[in-house]
Amino acid sequence: MNEDFLLRTPLSKRLYHQHAETLPVIDYHNHLNMKELAEGKSYDNLARLWLLGDPYKHRAMRICGIDEAYITGNASDHDKFAKWMSVLPRLVGNPLYDWSILEMKRIFHIELDPGETDAEWLWEQTGKLLSRPEFSSRALLERFHVEYAAPCAAITDDISVFEKISNIAPSLRGDSIIEAAGETAQKLEQTVQTPIHTLQDYYGAIRLRLDAFGRAGCRFSDHSLDDGFLYRREERHAEALFERSRKGQALRPEERQELSSELLRFLSAEYARRGWTMQLHIGAQRFTSSRLREIAGPAGGFAGIGNCCNVRSLTQMLDDFEKSPWGMPEVVLFTLNPADNAVMSTLGGSYSRGGTKGLVQQGPAWWWCDHLYGMREVFESLASFGVLSVFLGMTTDSRSILSFVRHEYFRRAFCGWLGEKAEKGDLDVKEELLIRLVKDVCYFNAKKRIRQQDTKKEGEREHAF
Repeated sequence: MNEDFLLRTPLSKRLYHQHAETLPVIDYHNHLNMKELAEGKSYDNLARLWLLGDPYKHRAMRICGIDEAYITGNASDHDKFAKWMSVLPRLVGNPLYDWSILEMKRIFHIELDPGETDAEWLWEQTGKLLSRPEFSSRALLERFHVEYAAPCAAITDDISVFEKISNIAPSLRGDSIIEAAGETAQKLEQTVQTPIHTLQDYYGAIRLRLDAFGRAGCRFSDHSLDDGFLYRREERHAEALFERSRKGQALRPEERQELSSELLRFLSAEYARRGWTMQLHIGAQRFTSSRLREIAGPAGGFAGIGNCCNVRSLTQMLDDFEKSPWGMPEVVLFTLNPADNAVMSTLGGSYSRGGTKGLVQQGPAWWWCDHLYGMREVFESLASFGVLSVFLGMTTDSRSILSFVRHEYFRRAFCGWLGEKAEKGDLDVKEELLIRLVKDVCYFNAKKRIRQQDTKKEGEREHAF
């Protein structure tokens, strides 16, 4: 892979090499293991760094017929690695092929040639390097030039680990809050040392934890609106529904929807009050193979793409968010179904607040869509149906530290797309404007969002940019 990968025009090469390549990385949503980061974990072998915690690779191995023993089973690390290396040459066209080459090149300075590079040699060469301090978890983030990263943490998680690393802050994973199950309420009681009997007690405990997350640097939240999500405006029964859920009683689907909708309204107002950005990940079909779910856990790489978004539910919810005394929080809409790209891009123009750029906007191509084809679809959609210049740009949403190479992949894809559009005459603008666009989308828009939130005072609508 040469240094002009995905850069087919002279303009693309200039935009990337002269302007995008050296920008720091801001990753506002990921699933990195905070304990490993806090401890500065070292990795015993390449399988533990590169393969074992990466559901993307696990999925590809299953598609290629590899037995589960070599994916999440009892096979040795070495044998799992060997199976992965046997699969890699068959992944031409899949982004994992390109990402894997970039991962080896950027971290180990090894020119991986799938199908030609000897697996035993790679295992031994990387093994010699992994014991060095510069290959610890925290050192790897530094080598990717990560200026800010936001790993997910649940409302009851121990967030004291974030005090140990200056450029890492939690992103609140809010799904357990919305479930409002007895287990969550019990853990929350223990965490805040306050009894929870009523919905108002629950709200008070959540506020205490949100304050703690804020002190730890949290500026982003995240909620999954999976396939089949429905928003309900009724709130008459919320107290009674919460009481039943807290006691472990099953709720009917429509009752669950009513309670979760009420909790989303409450949280959106809290996020708006604090100046946090609310991320909504829409459309995953997480229940496919019950067999794999039992073997690999809920994040085991077997989820699928759900139906198109229920636009009426989504817009009613955003409309209610906007009616809050605190107004609409800044919202990023991620869609897993590419058929919803135009829908999400268009909604950016349906909600606004003076002084705020991109109050509601589409997020980057996500999960099964974060490949060249998916990224270019989002670029086209944002440029045509929305405003591309306010786009927050890439975030990995990954469990693997090596996946931070995807910021490079994204930047190459973006610069390549812009250069090709300009060469075809689809963009007739001065190069200076494209340079500004590249810098904003690849770095400055996300940086301004964080700084804007850091400088916003409680109860005020001040914006630094």
